[in-house]
Amino acid sequence: MRNLIIALMLSVILPVAANAAGVENVASEGRKRVVVIDPGHGGPRPGKVMKDIAEEDYVLDVSKEVRKQLKTKLSDLEVYLTRSSDSAYHEKQSEDNKRRAEFANRKGADLYVSIHANAHEKTTVNGCEVWVLTLNERLMNQNQGQAARYADDGDFIDPKDIDRTSQGFMMAVARQLENEPFSRFFAEECCRNMSSYGLKNLGVKAGPVFTVLYYFEGPGVIVELAYLTNSEDYAYLSKKESKKEMATAISDAIVSYFKALDGNVAETPVESVAEDSVTEDDVLTAAGSEALTEGYTIQLISSTTEVDKNDYQFKSYKGRVSLYMGTGRYKYKYCYGCYASREAAQEELARARETFKDAYVVRFKDGNIVTK
Repeated sequence: MRNLIIALMLSVILPVAANAAGVENVASEGRKRVVVIDPGHGGPRPGKVMKDIAEEDYVLDVSKEVRKQLKTKLSDLEVYLTRSSDSAYHEKQSEDNKRRAEFANRKGADLYVSIHANAHEKTTVNGCEVWVLTLNERLMNQNQGQAARYADDGDFIDPKDIDRTSQGFMMAVARQLENEPFSRFFAEECCRNMSSYGLKNLGVKAGPVFTVLYYFEGPGVIVELAYLTNSEDYAYLSKKESKKEMATAISDAIVSYFKALDGNVAETPVESVAEDSVTEDDVLTAAGSEALTEGYTIQLISSTTEVDKNDYQFKSYKGRVSLYMGTGRYKYKYCYGCYASREAAQEELARARETFKDAYVVRFKDGNIVTK
C-alpha cells in the first residue's frame, strides 16, 4: 500500500517538478548563470588531517582557485563560495550542511559543487571520485557505511529516519529524478579531468543521503579530490602545483557543464585557450552547435511532426537537444551533442542508449542530416 501511495504521488508531482526545473535548467534571456562552490568542513570541523594537510584548508584553497579561474574562463558566470575563511554556519554539522545548501538555494545556483578530500581505513584505496545524490533505498543502505567511515557526525541523513510518505520526501524524489542527469554529466566531466593529472578515476558514485545535497534544489555533487590516507595520493596533493591542477579540473568541468546546458556562455579570452587545452574533438553543445557547421551528432529520435525540445521524454537531456532536418516521412531529427569526428560521437553513444535504446551516430551539415 505504501508503494502505491508513493507511485500515485509521484505521478502528480513529477510533471510539475519537471516543468519547474525546466525553467531553471534552460537558459533564460538576460539571466546570468550561477555556481556555488562549497569548501567542505571549516570552523570546529577540520575534516581529515594527515601530516601537513588539513582538509578544511586544502579544499578552501582549491575552491578559491576555482573561483579565480572561472572569472577568466566564464566572465558572465556568478561564482559564490559558501565560506572564504576557516568558518562554519553552525556548531552542529547537520545544520551546518543544511545551511550551506540553503545558501546555494538563495543564490539561485544552477550548479552546486562541494569540494572535499577523501580517506579510508585501507591505505591502499586511492583515486578521485564524485558523489551524486540518490534516493534509491537499496543504494542508500548499501553505501551508507562505505561513505560514512571518515565522515563528520551529521554529514548524512540516516535512510531509516526518512518518512517516505511525507510530501517533503516526495518533492525531494521529484527534484532528484529531474536533476540527477545534470549532476552526473558534471560528475563524469570532473572525474575525467581530475584523472588526467595521474589520479585513479574511481568514477561517479551514488548512495548515502548527503545532508549538503539533500536540501539543495538543483544539480549538485560532492567532489572527493583524492585519498589523504594513501601514500601516492598524499604525495600528489602535497605537490606545489596540485591545488591549481585540481582547481583547473573542476573549473573546466564547470565550463563544459554550462556550455552543454545552454551553449551561450561568454567566450574564453584568447590568452587562456592554451591553458584550457581546448581541442576540436571536444564535445560542443547541442544548443551551441553553430560552432561546427559540419560534423557528427547522436540521433535520439526521429518524428513525422515537430516535437517540443523540452518535452518530458528528453528530461535526461533537457536544454541540450537540437533539431536537425532529414528526408523522408520522419524528417524531424532530435539529436544530442556536436562532435568533430565519428569516433568522438561513438564514445558517448553508449550513454545515450541508456535512455534511447535506438540512438545512433549521424552526420550533419548546415543544420541537416546528410548521408555522405
